[in-house]
Amino acid sequence: MAGGRTHPLFEKLRVVQLWLAAVALIVMVSVTVADVFLRYAFNRPVRGSYDLVEAMMVLFVFHGMSTAFLHRKNITIDLIDSFVPPRFVAFLVRLADALSIAAVILFTYAMIVPAMQSYAYGEVKLDLQYPIYWLWIVALAGMAGAILCAIGALFEPPASHHGGSVE
Repeated sequence: MAGGRTHPLFEKLRVVQLWLAAVALIVMVSVTVADVFLRYAFNRPVRGSYDLVEAMMVLFVFHGMSTAFLHRKNITIDLIDSFVPPRFVAFLVRLADALSIAAVILFTYAMIVPAMQSYAYGEVKLDLQYPIYWLWIVALAGMAGAILCAIGALFEPPASHHGGSVE
């Protein structure tokens, strides 16, 4: 992962998604600060700030997951790692990778119907009037990247606590 073992395509996907998430975070913070300042200083809030921040939050959350999956930086509790053999720890890491892939695929599948309904009903955001299905497209694209990066992690050897491979 961090040592350059990751396939370059997975790494490029992760970096692109991380940059999208970073830009979304910068936009969210900037719009929020500008909105608060203009609201209190001049009684002129930024029109559509709520819709824009919501859209950037979707971009940030769904495109920020790939790095966590590819580099196995998910939250883990390693209570038994020091008591069991390294091969069993490697098995648990692989099992966690497989369960992560299954969960993300399940979540993605559950998102498809609401996304299609949003498109079919022609729902739009209140202030900025952009179609809500755009948010669903952004979210589903982020989930696809997260699935690919989770699959990429599955094929990488688990690292030990000391930086080496446990296999």
